[in-house]
Amino acid sequence: MGIDRKSKLFVHAIRAISSMTRENWELKLGLFKSLGFLEDDILSVFRRAPLVFCVSGRKIKGMTQFLFSTGKCDISYVVNNPVILTCSVENRLKPRLRVLEVLERRNLVLKKPSLRTVCSMTDEKFLHNYVLPYSDEVGELLTARPH
Repeated sequence: MGIDRKSKLFVHAIRAISSMTRENWELKLGLFKSLGFLEDDILSVFRRAPLVFCVSGRKIKGMTQFLFSTGKCDISYVVNNPVILTCSVENRLKPRLRVLEVLERRNLVLKKPSLRTVCSMTDEKFLHNYVLPYSDEVGELLTARPH
């Protein structure tokens, strides 16, 4: 018998809280507040993806600043899709967004995937869906594809 989603989130919440000191917890809360998140936003992020709080403050800050600077999302998007904060900006998000930008410029993609989908997709699936089908038409994609 499998464990349900709420039980998994509870286990992840316990893991997140038990893995840090009170001081580190307060620092993480302060970081989110400094990025513009309200207390309700922070609580919602924790409820949806408690393991986000195990991610380094530097990574959370970098991802949040990158996402906000692109204009592709705001705080409410991050609150509703907090798992996005666990992705690597340099190794996952930027290369994939470059690939999608090339596809969009060439009108090769009919429906652009959400940022959440872009971040959560495995490398193999991303390559299969967005790079390999266009490799003949668009050689530029091969240099822009993710690692």
